[in-house]
Amino acid sequence: MTTPLYLDTETFCEVPIANGTHRYAESAEIIMWQWAVGDGPVIVRDGDENIDDLLALLADSQYEIVIHNSAFDRTVMRHNGITIPVNRIFDTMICAQAHSLPGALRLLCEVLRLPTDKAKDKEGKAWIQLFCKPQPKGRKLRRATRETHPIEWQRFREYGKLDIVAMREVYKKLPRWNYKIGHAEHDLWCLDQRINDRGVLMDLELAHSAIRACARAQEIHGADVARLTDGAVQTTGQRDKMLGFILEAHGVLLPDLTGSTLKRLVNDPDLPAELRELLAVRLQSSKTSVSKYKRVINGVSPDGRLRGLLAFCGAGRTGRWSGRLFQPQNLPGPTLKNDAIERGIEALKANAEDLI
Repeated sequence: MTTPLYLDTETFCEVPIANGTHRYAESAEIIMWQWAVGDGPVIVRDGDENIDDLLALLADSQYEIVIHNSAFDRTVMRHNGITIPVNRIFDTMICAQAHSLPGALRLLCEVLRLPTDKAKDKEGKAWIQLFCKPQPKGRKLRRATRETHPIEWQRFREYGKLDIVAMREVYKKLPRWNYKIGHAEHDLWCLDQRINDRGVLMDLELAHSAIRACARAQEIHGADVARLTDGAVQTTGQRDKMLGFILEAHGVLLPDLTGSTLKRLVNDPDLPAELRELLAVRLQSSKTSVSKYKRVINGVSPDGRLRGLLAFCGAGRTGRWSGRLFQPQNLPGPTLKNDAIERGIEALKANAEDLI
């Protein structure tokens, strides 16, 4: 019979968490440790304090390591020199999602009818904003610490205990039908973590080339729009101006310029040829989003791999995987043959996509 060891960390990092857990963790600093053994007292230590007693607990296989959203804490700890075997972790967030419950700890407490102090929760979020993130540009103080804000730091430490207390009560009330250590679903989650830790090798040269090609295409589309509207509209992104021009010049009132509307009208023979061309340009420009490429570039690790792309049981009540960062599940299927795709990649990298 194992004893639960509840564990949580607070971190500081200049890298936005939006770039992904792994990119964040590579330069994250652990500024606070919180843990408890079974129903024992919650222990809080600052990041620079001695934690040999915690390390001894982590090395002892009699303890079941309980973490909420362990992919974050485990990854940050690994980059700080502490490795926890995944097969010893019971993740309360994953357990909740495996039973179609919300993953957020505070919301999970509400669903399980556990007492929560919303005022303290709101206060805690303020401490996280203060101590876990760099201060906004323009401020003289770029980072708040226990030295610069000693009173607030003590309150932050008290807040750190609350997550352990909440996690402990959640752990006791969560069902175990679909997730517990030693069962097949937990083994599958362990495999998921290995896949996320390994990551996928990314072609950054191609990503940068795609962004450049999209920028060039937008310039061309902008010139086409200006020509087709006699200068009334300068770019494809000027939605209201374009709708106004279409109404004034062609007498056509469009409800919007969404893809579904444009696809329905772009081949309508009853519309003037100039208007259909304008709509086609607008439709084509909507396909030049570079957000996925930018997420790849911002999230990739120094070894060229993008990690943390899969979310186990992330798709609500279905229990299926969902995607993270650039949403790999939502990539469009190929419409060209492989040799044509390879030629296109070569042309993009050669700054010659106009040739194809």
